[in-house]
Amino acid sequence: MKYLFFYKKYGLLRFLSNHETMRMIERILRRTGMNLKMTEGFHQRLKLSFGQALPTGIIDKAGLFLISTDEEIGEKFISQINSLSPHGFEVYRICKVSEKFELGRSIKGYVFSLIFLEEPKTSEDWKFEKYGKIWKTSFFVAFNSSSPRINAYGQYLTLRESVVFKETFNGESARCG
Repeated sequence: MKYLFFYKKYGLLRFLSNHETMRMIERILRRTGMNLKMTEGFHQRLKLSFGQALPTGIIDKAGLFLISTDEEIGEKFISQINSLSPHGFEVYRICKVSEKFELGRSIKGYVFSLIFLEEPKTSEDWKFEKYGKIWKTSFFVAFNSSSPRINAYGQYLTLRESVVFKETFNGESARCG
């Protein structure tokens, strides 16, 4: 069975690199004691797939990873993972997907938001919304395109807000839940 996990990474954990985040998630999963599938070969590792990597420092509200296991996972597993996680990492949804599901082929892209502390002066054709003393804009970035970097546009914060799935993958719905 394959399960797709949705997670958030914020606070000081946003400064973890992609590799450090992957290792942290692997350690959390091992601590649960769940029977997870492993790769074959001399140096076995967990069968884990991740969504697109983010530059260090971006708040992630649309993180994804995929695991394979022989056990049934329920909503109770979310609280178990979150109790074993450091502050700033939170799993908020788990979906059972088919064995054919491939994470990279099912993602269309991501929605990013940029937050500015002063009125933005950018040549981009973005629509800005003002909330008190801050300005915010959101835009879509296709999968495997470069993600916005910290302060690339003079922004104060960068957030990956949500993931956009393709409608179907091999004839199946890519959405879960």
